[in-house]
Amino acid sequence: MVYNRPKPPERNNPKVSDNSSLYSIIAKSLVNGELPFEFSLPDTSAEEGKPKWADGAEDGVMIFHMAPGVPAEEDFELMGRAVFAASDKNFDLADELFAQLGKKQRAVRLIDYLQRYVIDNRDKLNPGSIFEYSYRVVKESSDKETVKFGMSLLELLNTDVHPEVKDTIRTIGLSDEFTIFAVFLARTWTDGNNEVFQLAKKVRGWGRIHAIERLVPDTEEIKRWLLLDGVHNSIMYSYSAIDCWAGSGAAEVLKKGPTREEFTGIRDIIEGLCDEGPVKGLSVVENAEEYILLFLKAARDFELDDYDRRIIREIKVFYEDNDHPNKDIAYICGQIAQS
Repeated sequence: MVYNRPKPPERNNPKVSDNSSLYSIIAKSLVNGELPFEFSLPDTSAEEGKPKWADGAEDGVMIFHMAPGVPAEEDFELMGRAVFAASDKNFDLADELFAQLGKKQRAVRLIDYLQRYVIDNRDKLNPGSIFEYSYRVVKESSDKETVKFGMSLLELLNTDVHPEVKDTIRTIGLSDEFTIFAVFLARTWTDGNNEVFQLAKKVRGWGRIHAIERLVPDTEEIKRWLLLDGVHNSIMYSYSAIDCWAGSGAAEVLKKGPTREEFTGIRDIIEGLCDEGPVKGLSVVENAEEYILLFLKAARDFELDDYDRRIIREIKVFYEDNDHPNKDIAYICGQIAQS
């Protein structure tokens, strides 16, 4: 459900004060419209001596590797109080309650519950106040989970008619910590899929993984990017390999015969597919052996470098494994890798 809303009322990691908003930190850190590779948000909640999560990592691990679970009854009560505080324009109380909620449950786990609660209680809530509050915390809050709750609330509202709100979401979404929430919002806009595409190209970590998972390959430009660059994230290629394989039309490229550039792109996707540690890959690709043979056939047409040979050896190991035995493919890989 989308509500119409009235119009709502900026190189290295900077030194930040305790009250610096996360949005302002991100906006001030941009270089040519993107965040530097080494950028990370301040983590005031990290315990001394314990490793810090990379931006977006805790949510990413939760999404891919943990059962969702059901929030406790007290979490639902806290969530309801926070929503009604925002609706009543008691914004300081809403901040306090959402911050408490974020310490108990990460926002990514509560998105559906939060949005369902608002929809179920829409007759009792002031949508204008919720819009004002949500946009305010996205721009001004220094608490990560509160920002995410604000973005989740904005997803219910008609932000497509507010260019300044869209610009804010485009900016904050450049941080891997918030990309998935920006993607959810962008998909409600008129040109939503293209917005997701533009964001996917500008993020490198968990944000790219989440954006690609939700990107529709509806143009040749998107397909080409998925083929040549999409899988290149700073986490693990395997998380996006299936999506890039399917979305790029890699199978058809192999059938017609790839160029060297296309061969390299497919090689990197296959690298991710072979690594089934975090997620399923090559074992769930339909007719995978047919396409691996086409890839190996193409490999004979190019002068291979060390990286090419390493991936071919990884294919060999995959098909030597008892779970995926194919002696013919393993033998061909051995021949090519040693030639």
